[in-house]
Order: sequence, then structure tokens, then C-alpha cells
Amino acid sequence: MRYLFIMLCCLGLSREVKAQIVKGTVVDENMDVLVGANVYWINTSIGTATNRMGDFELTGDNIEDKRVIISYLGYQNDTVRIKGNIDFLVEMKPEQNLQEIVIEGKQSGAFISSSSPEKLEVINQVELGKAACCDLAGCFNTTASVEPNTTNVITNAKELRILGLSGIYNQLLLDGNSLFQGLSYTYGVSSVPGPMVNSIFVSKGTNSVLQGAESITGQINVILQEPTEASRLFLNAFMNTFWEKQFNAYSGFKLGKVDNLLGGHLVLPASKWDRNDDTFLDLPQLTRIELIDKWSFQSATNPFSNKGGIRWTNEKREGGQMDFDSEHNLGSNVVYGQNVEYQQMDVWDRSDYQLDEQNSIGLILSGQWHDQNSWYGETNYRGQQLLFNAVLQYEFKYNLETGSHLRTGLSYKNLNIDEDITFSNPSPYKTYGGKYLMKEILSGAFVEHTFFSKNNKITWLLGLRADHHNQFGWFYSPRTLLKFTPKEKTDIRLSIGNGWHTPKVFSEQAQVLASQRDIHFHGQLEPDKAWNYGINITQKFELSKVQGTFTADFYQTRFSNHVMPHYHTVHDAIVFENNKKPAVGNGFQIEVTLDLWDWVSLKNAYNYLDIQHTNIEGEETSMNFITKHRFLTSFSLAPIGQNWHLDLDARWMGRKHLPSTTYYPTDYQQGEFSVPYTLFNAQFTYKWKTLEWYVGCENILGFVQENPIISWENPFSEYFDTSFAWGPTRGREGYIGLRYTLE
Repeated sequence: MRYLFIMLCCLGLSREVKAQIVKGTVVDENMDVLVGANVYWINTSIGTATNRMGDFELTGDNIEDKRVIISYLGYQNDTVRIKGNIDFLVEMKPEQNLQEIVIEGKQSGAFISSSSPEKLEVINQVELGKAACCDLAGCFNTTASVEPNTTNVITNAKELRILGLSGIYNQLLLDGNSLFQGLSYTYGVSSVPGPMVNSIFVSKGTNSVLQGAESITGQINVILQEPTEASRLFLNAFMNTFWEKQFNAYSGFKLGKVDNLLGGHLVLPASKWDRNDDTFLDLPQLTRIELIDKWSFQSATNPFSNKGGIRWTNEKREGGQMDFDSEHNLGSNVVYGQNVEYQQMDVWDRSDYQLDEQNSIGLILSGQWHDQNSWYGETNYRGQQLLFNAVLQYEFKYNLETGSHLRTGLSYKNLNIDEDITFSNPSPYKTYGGKYLMKEILSGAFVEHTFFSKNNKITWLLGLRADHHNQFGWFYSPRTLLKFTPKEKTDIRLSIGNGWHTPKVFSEQAQVLASQRDIHFHGQLEPDKAWNYGINITQKFELSKVQGTFTADFYQTRFSNHVMPHYHTVHDAIVFENNKKPAVGNGFQIEVTLDLWDWVSLKNAYNYLDIQHTNIEGEETSMNFITKHRFLTSFSLAPIGQNWHLDLDARWMGRKHLPSTTYYPTDYQQGEFSVPYTLFNAQFTYKWKTLEWYVGCENILGFVQENPIISWENPFSEYFDTSFAWGPTRGREGYIGLRYTLE
């Protein structure tokens, strides 16, 4: 009730304000909406762009020349003289003699959104084109806020960390839908092909309650190529020096009034490599085929709009010793191997209906089917998952002049996970075999108020969720985010909120199955719960031929309960139990980006992470495998008017605290800390007409962690451990690729 009272009080603070405002819709000669049309006051830099409905809202104070310019590529510019606050329809006329257009200038590849109350980093295709970006994990080479981390060196499973904490504590979305959960979490990051990504939105700390309460440390929203913006045909071919091949293709086309995109993704396995002579493959044999279809319907004359997509993935990963063959050695106790095969189907859909200019309703649906069969040595893991999400949302724009609005709605989630663990050679030392059934039903309600002040100096988001879990009862998630702009180009952001996450041990932490140890559960595992507090300062500046952005932020995460594997509580077992002892993570980041003379870009960033927790034994210690100090620098050279660009980036990673191995035999013992290392990457890209060639090299210096697999000589011993990978294990990797685009 206390949070509800605060919410009602804050809603009462909203007031009507007056400002010069122009609203309208931009369409073509067929009355189809034009998305992304530029609308701005003449002789000013004050402007906006049309949304997915073709609508725009343009505000401004003290505008002397009351004319608005509307422009769209391939259409004649239109000028409208404004008298008062009006709402109008603009029909754009095609350019009759459209010639080749040369754009002098450069679009920023990554930037901080100036309109968002949270620190929202936008990564677009310019930034994604600076690296091969074979999959989603490879799309963050030049991003300091997100750290890809390997969770299983044999299958090359990865997760994306924000603020240094496990990826299970941030929310990963696909086109705004929460589809990376449970069984789809471990290999989900790698299953998204980079060339199919249109843009990525990264926010730190807590944010909106609309997508649920699982975003404790942040949120990553991956937007696939849009049907309304996609090229007529796009082709991509890639091969690295391990002889792994990837092919991507998509096509945007129109079926009646519906924009459509159809895409495909294929990965063919690499050759077998063992550069460090430990008898284990340096990278798994990966085969993947994926099909994607997206659609979008929107019209200026129809208040109804719909967009959605469907994705089917079939993947096989095979890793282990060089002699392992999944056709003959599955479950073998002589030749060690890991084999993961799964099929997955994702479906999502969003329908919106505009009741009037102030009121709208939306229905968001998503579902997933996942079937997986995996072998980790002698351990067989089979899992099936069914996921269904539904959100019914109502939005009321109570102040059309400022854009202030209220959103409220209901949500429903049904997650069923059916797991079966067996052993090819039953052992009395492994007691965790059997069937595990999880049924999670979550019914929730939310309300969120976003207030914009008259002068755009204050943006305030206040939200509250109430969710009922079929097993753990009610959870309340209040969140508030405030952005204050004391002067032009200066933004100060504050955020506070809590979140929670239900542990899914075998599906989200599958690396524990690779160990030869037993797995113990001490008591019923309860949800992870934490509060997050954050502050961010963003300062943009411009000096002659130099434009830049300076950002500094600090976030703290405080857990009241967290569940994580303990490898050393029991000598021969991995223990999972609730830990309600203090656990605090502090993350500080400072970053400077510079654009010099419109053709040179430079970024420098420093991250400091201090994550302390009290272990089960009552000792306060640093979290394992966390880099306390990390530096990132990236450099891009793209001369205007030229058809090439050069991109370089480097990461320096400080030492990481490692788990204790004092009870291991001397030959298997590891140090208390890893060693620092540096990674250098480079890519050269050349564009010729519709073709774009790129060639690059990752980890140019060839740094490799020695012996990432403990007891590799005897993979069936009790000391065999694949979870000690703290650095690169593949060495230097070159690649070459080709992109073909037909607009």
C-alpha cells in the first residue's frame, strides 16, 4: 500500500503545460505511412522523426520562423507554415528525377539516447559493421557496458554480463520479448546471427517494469532487421582461419499492405584444431541452421497495426577430445566428449489499436518451444521447454503537448521445463540423476507513469509491478528513474529499483553437468532478489572540428538472496543453496568518445568492478572470475567520400580472483589470481558498388590461457573441471567476409 500511495501522489503532481506543438502523420501517394521521415523547424536543429505509425510530435519554444520542413529519401521536400497548435496529414510526392545522392557526413555507430530516463546505449549497424559480428556475443567488441563471458570452454557457451554479474541477472530481449529463459539461455546468445541484427539497446541498472522484474543489473534489447527498412536483398558469407563458415541472407518485400522480411542463417563446422596439445578441441564443431520471418502492418488510415515474427533454430555442438565422434562415443568413459543438439521455435506478435489521439491499447504475445538432448561425458541431459508470455497494455497520453503518459496493464507467464538426467555408466558418487519438473505461472499487473516537463529539463519515470508466483507468492517491484537536464547537452540520471529471478540450475548453468562431481541441493532454492541503485552523468561537447561525449556512472547491486554454485563447500560436490548473507556489487565506468573532423572516431573507457559476497562458510571474499579493472579503446578511420574504413580496438583485462584449488593435487592447483592480458582486434572494410569486403583478425597478439581444462589428461577423474576458463583459449583468429546489398 505504501508504494501505491506514493504512485498516486506522484501522478497528482502532473500538470498541464503549454508550448508550441505540431502533430501530424506522413504518408506516400498510396496513403502508406513513411517511417523515419525527418520533421524539423526551418533554420533550426530542432526536429524529430516519424514513428512506426508515421506519426510525429514536434515541440519548440520561441520559434520565430513558423515553418516546418518534412523530408524523406526519394521524395520531394515539403514545407508547411504553422499557425497555432495543429494536427495535419502530409502526403509526400516522389522525386521525379532521382539521381545518385552523395551524403557528406557520418552517422555515429553508438550513442547515449538523450530522451531516455535511463542510461540507454544505442548500437546501430554502423557500429556492428566494425567487426565480423558472427553472433550476438561478438557484437560488443567496442562496448564497455557489456562483457561476453565463456561459461563452458568445450561447447563455447557464452553469456552477456552487465556490471560484472552473471547474465541471468540482466534481461535479454528479442524484439522486446523475453525469450531467453531456461533452456534457451545457455546457447541463446550464440544463436542470434549478427548480420540479422538491426540495432541493440543496452541499459544499465533497473529500468521500465513493462517487460517484467528480471532486469536487476540491466537490459539488452536486440532488434532484428525490420521489414519496413530491410534491403531488397542482403547476402553475407564469412570464413575464419579455423575454416568455420557462415552464410546469412534476408530479403525485404511487400505482400499487399504487409511489409515482410524472410531470412536464413547457416553455420558449417570448422576443422579440428588443438593448438595447445591438450588433446581437446580448441573450438567445438558447430552446425546451425536458422530461418526467420518478420512482418509489419501499419497504415495511416487504419487505427490497427500489427507486427511480429517467427524463428526456427536447429543446432548441434560437438566438443571434447580430438578423437571424440558423436556417432560412436556418446556416453563413452574412454573418449571424453560433449554433444549438444536442440531445436527451438520462437513466435512473437504485437497488435495495437489507436482508440483516439490520447488512448491506445496493445496486446503482446510470445511463445517458445525448445527440445534439447545433450551429453556431457557420461551424463545425458534431456530437456523440453514450453514458454508463453502475454501482456495487455493500455496507454493514456494525458498531455499531448509534452508527451507525458500513463501505461498500465496485466501480464501472464507460463513456463514449463521438463528435465531428465541419466548416466551411461551409473556411479554411486553421482546422486543427482532423475527427473526434474518445473512449472512457473506468473500473473502480474503494472502501472507506469512517465512525466516530461514543459522545458524538457525533467523526465521522470515511476513504475510498480505486482507479480504472483504459483510457488513463492507475491513479489512487488517498485522502480523510479529520473533524468535532469540542467543545461543543454548535460544529462544527469538517477535510478533505483528492485528485481528478482527464479533459479533454473541445470538449464541456465549447464556447465555444472560437465564436472565429474556430484551436485547437492541444500534446501529449496528461493528466487534471487536484489536492489539496484545508479547515477549517470552524460556531457556532450563540441569544439571546432571535434564532437564528443563524456559519461560517468556508478551502480550498486545489493542482494538479499542469491543462489550460485559453490565448488568448495564439499570436497567432491557442487553445492547449490540460498545465501542470504551480504552480497554487494559496485560498478563504476567512465567513457569518452570523440569524433574528429567527421572521419575519425575514438573511444576510451575504464571499468572498475568490486563484487564482494559472504560465502557459506561466513567468509567475505571477492566474486570469482570478475575482472576488477578493465580498459577499452577503439579507433575508427572512415574518410568522407571514400569507400573504405579501418577499425581497431583493444581491451586490457586485469587479473581475476579464482576459486580455491588447495585440496587439488599439486599438478592441478591454480593460483589465487589469473594474469592480466590484452586483446587487439582489427578489421579493414572496402565497399565497391553493392559489394562490401571485410578482412580482420581477433586476438592479434595470440594470447592464450594455459591449461583452461583442469585434469585434461584424465577427463574421467574427480578433478576434471572445465569451468576454469578466465581468458582466451583459441588464440589468434583471422577471417574474411563478403556482404552484398541490393537496396
